[in-house]
Amino acid sequence: MTKRFAVFVEGFTEQEFTIRLLTELAGKHGIEFEVHRQDKGYLSLVDFIPHESPVIHVLVANCCNDGQVKSQIRDQYDSLKSAGYSLIVGLRDVYPFTHNDIENLEKNLLIGLPTDGLPIHIHLAIMEIEAWFLEETSHFSRIDNKITTAELIANGFDNSIICAYDVPHPAETLSKIYQSVGKGYSKNKRQVQRTIDALSYEELYINTRQKAPSLEKFIISLEEGLFST
Repeated sequence: MTKRFAVFVEGFTEQEFTIRLLTELAGKHGIEFEVHRQDKGYLSLVDFIPHESPVIHVLVANCCNDGQVKSQIRDQYDSLKSAGYSLIVGLRDVYPFTHNDIENLEKNLLIGLPTDGLPIHIHLAIMEIEAWFLEETSHFSRIDNKITTAELIANGFDNSIICAYDVPHPAETLSKIYQSVGKGYSKNKRQVQRTIDALSYEELYINTRQKAPSLEKFIISLEEGLFST
């Protein structure tokens, strides 16, 4: 019987990262993806990534807005429960809120959501998912071998003294680092995919998660969706 769970994310970057991370985590377990995108409050199928022998089915919903993650989970809850889904996971950034807002955001993540049998885990990427990319420093040389430690420091990220989750706007910092060698980072598909492909998922799993507690929590929830009985 195919195991089914759902992941609701705030944007395209989170969508593509989640699909790649789940593929790596699943390993030899056959995994397929049903990808939806929110438009005017409704989710529509935009892609299906099959597997010849799927044992895990994941619905990945791009809510296109951090504020829509919770509301879409609430709207889709009953249909997912009826369809036999075992877990719902949500992911949204903290930014444009500040570090001072994190405690209040966390307190309100699950307020107003159903609690009658289908577990819901919602996570904050602190401050943005790009903080996880910053912290996986080995990927910079795969973007461009001219990105040195000196370039990281000059553009606002000295990982010897700060953690990436302390950076107020990680996407902006990541963009500055890339721009220092004539590359770009924006939310367009090509540039997002370049970064997703450059990341070391082994490094993320073994080391980066130890430096990024929000990534650690997200991975634990994904593993629950993949492997819990």
